[in-house]
Amino acid sequence: MTSEQNTNERYSSLVLEAKEEINNGSLSRALDTLTLAYQLRQTVEVNHLLVTTLIAQGQYQEAQIIADEYLTSYAKEEQSAKTYLNLALHNHYFLNAWEFLTWLPERLQDKFRFMVVEEEDHYRLNQEKTIQTIARQFYHLSDGDMIEQQKRLLAANKLPLSEYEIGAKFVLRDPFLSQISRTTVLDELRRVKTSDSVEFMDLKGNLNTYIPAELKSLEQDQTYVNILKELDKYTKKLGPDMVHGLREQVHLLLMIAYPQLSIIVQDVTSWVAGLVAETFEYAMPDEPDDQVIWRNKLQNSLINLIN
Repeated sequence: MTSEQNTNERYSSLVLEAKEEINNGSLSRALDTLTLAYQLRQTVEVNHLLVTTLIAQGQYQEAQIIADEYLTSYAKEEQSAKTYLNLALHNHYFLNAWEFLTWLPERLQDKFRFMVVEEEDHYRLNQEKTIQTIARQFYHLSDGDMIEQQKRLLAANKLPLSEYEIGAKFVLRDPFLSQISRTTVLDELRRVKTSDSVEFMDLKGNLNTYIPAELKSLEQDQTYVNILKELDKYTKKLGPDMVHGLREQVHLLLMIAYPQLSIIVQDVTSWVAGLVAETFEYAMPDEPDDQVIWRNKLQNSLINLIN
């Protein structure tokens, strides 16, 4: 028997054992067994069993972390969708709940929307001071350094949607805020399908108007796709590991550039060549003058982010 066969057999045995323990009400033992199975093979089946067992044990934060690892799988069936929504709402992750709703068929969106609205209203009624504190820190996001900004952005996920949208409209215009934080907030509005227009300050300090619901994700942007394809052409010259590292750098740079990728990157070939040249101190290629200006602003923003 091969090693893989041994692993599969051990995995199947643990899943069967865990299900028997759940049926017998031995949830603590089932949780240990499922954890062992998940360490062997991270599957949707064990993920869902782990989440429901953790919820039954009152370990809601741990359940959220596990559920988010296979988030899209919870949108495939009505019962699993309800499980995830109840979990997110119990943890007061309202933005997660609103985004998850957008993945569901319209019939289920209509059915479950009231759950989110009702829980938000309940939260407003019972946690007014908490909401005010989170909203104030979100509104004044630029007061903190990058680490503090990230903490406040995570905390803002627990704001009801309307309160988040109100704060976001100021954050997106804040000239003292890091660009990556502005783009993060804009992308969050895209995820929850905000249909109201917002003003967004770009790297040059100009205000641009967008409707977040109409924006594409970074990964769906054709400029982003073309850049990765162009970068892959350097695999033979630089090696796969170096290209992988450059891909990660590209992702961060273009997240800072979002959603103006086609404006900032006017010629994909020279932009990628310039990125490689900067990394290895090669001679810079010829590229459009405005692209050079944008490149410098991107690099300055990245340096400020790292420092």
